[in-house]
Amino acid sequence: MKTPSHGVLRDLLALIIVAISCPLAVFGGTNLACVGQGFTSQCAMTAVVLSPLLLAVGGVLAGLATRGWTGLLVVGVGTIVGMFSILVLSAVAGRPVPVDFFSGVVATVWFMGPIVIGYGIGRGIWHLAELRNRRRGNTP
Repeated sequence: MKTPSHGVLRDLLALIIVAISCPLAVFGGTNLACVGQGFTSQCAMTAVVLSPLLLAVGGVLAGLATRGWTGLLVVGVGTIVGMFSILVLSAVAGRPVPVDFFSGVVATVWFMGPIVIGYGIGRGIWHLAELRNRRRGNTP
């Protein structure tokens, strides 16, 4: 019987990747966009473009790490954990973000879009690589 190379460790890796990509997109996107110019309207617009790309990259990496419906559930849980970590990190930094329940749900859905799209791209890359390996006869 063939044992799958997928397991809890791969799901945990995907969860950690997605959970880290949320605060990275908020804080890292702003920092990357505003390096050397201060926080201006131009760097804010650059951050708005850069943050979804960082989220999508996190989704692609999660899609390469895990698979299936379980992987999609892990991506959702990782997004929620990442959104809570944004609140915790901003409170630790001394600039707490007051968020009501509705705004938190909207922000989570807003962040989940690029991550899920990235997850789909990652799964597509995985399937194309598997197809190529099967055609070459490299399957075990």
